[in-house]
Amino acid sequence: MPALTGCITSYRCFLRHLIEKRYGLYDSVGTISYELSEAEYADNEVNDPWVQRLLHAVETNVAWLQPLMTANNYDTFVHLVIDFLVKRLEVIMMQKRFSQLGGLQLDRDARALVSHFSIMTQRTVRDKFARLTQMATILNLEKVSEILDFWGENSGPMTWRLTPAEVRRVLGLRVDFKPEAIAALKL
Repeated sequence: MPALTGCITSYRCFLRHLIEKRYGLYDSVGTISYELSEAEYADNEVNDPWVQRLLHAVETNVAWLQPLMTANNYDTFVHLVIDFLVKRLEVIMMQKRFSQLGGLQLDRDARALVSHFSIMTQRTVRDKFARLTQMATILNLEKVSEILDFWGENSGPMTWRLTPAEVRRVLGLRVDFKPEAIAALKL
């Protein structure tokens, strides 16, 4: 077991170097604005600001391992990559401000990531992106009170991965949502 732990730590160090240092992708994601106008949103549809670059970096540096590993080990490795990326993306996104179109952009970005990683592994990846996807859903709302259409008894089959405090925090990222309306929510 210690050997496996050491191996996982080595993979994380490798990923950190790959994503943060070599490609500077987190720096570029950090500079992307999600306070989008309609023109900026339309431009992002044509000129993806960061997702395709991230996916290219992952493909270039991970896919070559597939023929060298068993299918199970490769899937496990891809899931480690996803865990690493998603944790960092959540931290970055929680530091940004969003317009409603920015929330729609985040939804599009998350869907592109889920779609691509679904092709890379035989195991489901949607659950790995659940928190990020739920953040995008919240950021897409027309008004603060709409969260109640998705929360609690109204959540249907969806299991919320965000706590009530995190939901409030995500709502607070929207530039047009009033803090008083967020504080008044009964979650």
